Amino acid sequence: MLSTDPIDLALDPSTGDLLIASGRASLTSGVAAVVQGIRIRLQMIAGEWFLDLDAGVRYFPRDGVDARLAIFGAKFDETKAAREFRAAILATPGVLAVTQLAIDFDGRTRAMSVRWQASTVFGDTPADVLALGR
Repeated sequence: MLSTDPIDLALDPSTGDLLIASGRASLTSGVAAVVQGIRIRLQMIAGEWFLDLDAGVRYFPRDGVDARLAIFGAKFDETKAAREFRAAILATPGVLAVTQLAIDFDGRTRAMSVRWQASTVFGDTPADVLALGR
């Protein structure tokens, strides 16, 4: 696969809306497509996609997600959260390694942000932050 090959429909990173240019859907490729794929994986909750109930991050205990494995629902465990996020990033097509991963958790509001960076088949991604629960 070349870095110029279209991989996915382009989404606005701040809103998640489909990007439309001149009345046509935009496509994304290369590092930008892998970054988009990682962001989608980190936002997907395990059990929400009917075709693959195991896809996504195990945020909450539910059918198919043991409470011991869920990030929320018990006292926050940064090691468990980091393991889940690292696995989600590494499962994204095109990712070779996670080069940076940091989690900031606010126990009072139960909001969390994940800072990450990855090495991909197209090169390194820029550092990215995904705010969850804010």
